Parts: sequence; C-alpha cells; structure tokens
Amino acid sequence: MRNFLDYLFKEWFRQVGEALLLAFLVTTFVFTTVGVVGSSMNPTLLNGERVFVPKYETWLVRFGLMQWQRGEVAIVKPPEGTPNAVAQFPVLGFQFRAFFIKRIVGLPGDEVSLREGVVYVNGKPLNEIHITASLTPYPDSYPVVCYDNEKLTALITQQQVRFAPDQLPEYLKPTLEMLAPPSAEDLQLSRSGEHCFTSALKLKPGYYFVMGDNRTFGGSEDSRTFGPVPTASIAGRASAVWWPLNRIRALPIPEGFKGL
Repeated sequence: MRNFLDYLFKEWFRQVGEALLLAFLVTTFVFTTVGVVGSSMNPTLLNGERVFVPKYETWLVRFGLMQWQRGEVAIVKPPEGTPNAVAQFPVLGFQFRAFFIKRIVGLPGDEVSLREGVVYVNGKPLNEIHITASLTPYPDSYPVVCYDNEKLTALITQQQVRFAPDQLPEYLKPTLEMLAPPSAEDLQLSRSGEHCFTSALKLKPGYYFVMGDNRTFGGSEDSRTFGPVPTASIAGRASAVWWPLNRIRALPIPEGFKGL
C-alpha cells in the first residue's frame, strides 16, 4: 500500500501539482488570454475573439516602472456594485464579478468630458476615426450635474440615471470628488432654479477613465456608469487578438490618441 501511495505522489500528484503551479505562475506573471464577450468594443473587438495580455506589464505598472497609456485596450475589474458586472460561472452556477474590456481614454491628472458624443481630453476633442469610420456615436454628454442655489443637487450618469449627492452608490463616490468646480456663470444661473449642465472630471492620481468603443446607445457600460477606475482595477493590456486564427492582429494605440 505504501508503495502504491508513493507511486501516486511521484507519478501523478506531484506532476499535476507542478503543472498547475507552472500554469499559475505563467498566467500571473508572464501572460494570459481573455475572451471577448458581448459587443461593447465593436468595431475594434468582436464577440468570441480572444486577446493576448502580457501580465508582466501589470506588475511593472504596480511597481511604478511603467504606466498605462491613453488609447490602450485594458482588462478592467469594474467596482463592486456596478450594474451588469456580475456574471454566472457555466455549469457550476456561482456568481462572480466579471472583467470588462475597455479603452483607456483619460490618465491620472487629465480632465475628461463628453459633449454631444465627442470626447474631450484636457479641453481638446478626441479624433476617434477608429470608431466613427464604422458607427455613429450616440450624442450623449457626461458628466451632467445639476445645481440649485449654488448647491449640487444631482449627478446624472450614462443613460440619464440621476443620483442625489447623498444617495450615490459607493462606487460613484470617487466620481463626486473629481467633479470640476462649476463656473461663476453656472452658479449664477442656479440661483434662479435648478440648472443642469455638462461638467468635467479631473482625474485624481491613480485613476483612469475607460470607455468602450461601441458608442451607440447602450453599447457600452463604462466609466460613464461606474466612474473612473483605480490602477489596481486594471488587470492588464490587450496587446493583440490571437483567436480566431483568421483574425489575428495587433491592437495599437489609435492615431487620434497620439499627441494629446
């Protein structure tokens, strides 16, 4: 019996354990792959494609040796409580907070806003020909805020969801801290009744603004819904599509993001 147990350990348990440990180390520190689910990154990424993610970059960012760039496609863990962020594991049935695939639009320190479907970064309109060549963005604006008698009364997020400041979900409280102060003109208008207008977010250190490329109505749930995400919530960068084989391609930073 002892010889049989020794055999199981040496020939099976140890080999399987070593393989699992190696797989864990590779996917944690070297590279992994992620599947695209849904259409939030159309036309750049299609449902069912798989992307290559160099995990060593994530650790370089966390140790301060590099940083994520505007225009990169990021694997993002949305904040807890984000609508539609909970997925169900096949067969086993347990629920988990799924990763999203989004594009980094704003870096720490940037001022970001969306006006009539056009993204502005530090006051400059973003040329998103990689999107507009294939689809027409929905003309929404973000963040929309309301003031009454110089007091903030509402934050309106994606798809016209309105929150009073004292009723914000936990995941949106950092957004409130990043709102740009209203202009003297907007404050003046608020003295005559509630005045709503498009503001901007000044991203705090360590926070990124992410958006899906599918800018049609309801096309992407992103920072317009759950706010900017901290560095720790970015699990890596999608550098290339490797599956299916007939659609292998790199995912470079679009030209419109360069030079901002």
